[in-house]
Amino acid sequence: MNVAAQQPRAATPPHTRAPAPRFGGMLWRIVGSTNPLTLPLAGKRWNPIFAVVEHHGRKSGCRYAAPVAARRIAGGFVIALAFGAQVDWYRNLVAARGGTIRWRGRAYQVTAPERIGVATGLAAFHPVQRALLRIAGVDGYVQVDDVDVDKA
Repeated sequence: MNVAAQQPRAATPPHTRAPAPRFGGMLWRIVGSTNPLTLPLAGKRWNPIFAVVEHHGRKSGCRYAAPVAARRIAGGFVIALAFGAQVDWYRNLVAARGGTIRWRGRAYQVTAPERIGVATGLAAFHPVQRALLRIAGVDGYVQVDDVDVDKA
């Protein structure tokens, strides 16, 4: 008799499970339906709050664009992971080791995102934005660096 077949399977450790969508998934669905409204406003010259992350699908190879809360820093950007690290734009940038960010009317080629601490991420944002990010419970931030720093 196979002893391994008799033993119950161990549960997946909590640290290896995919995180649940932030805000219970409801806000995620609302934002998904408002992205077409937000996208035309993001990345424009007059809008320093929102940028557009342009990326290619990991499996499909299709080109996508996602509006994100981002702030320009020396040599790159800090981006809030308002919906956690399971969002497609983040996973696609990691897989492709970079992408493009449109911010204030200009396109920047950037490296793969690297997670940074909450204090470091919040410090990049304007005080009013910091307050809103805290109220929203955003606790994930990434930094992307410009591929060609000389052009920045």
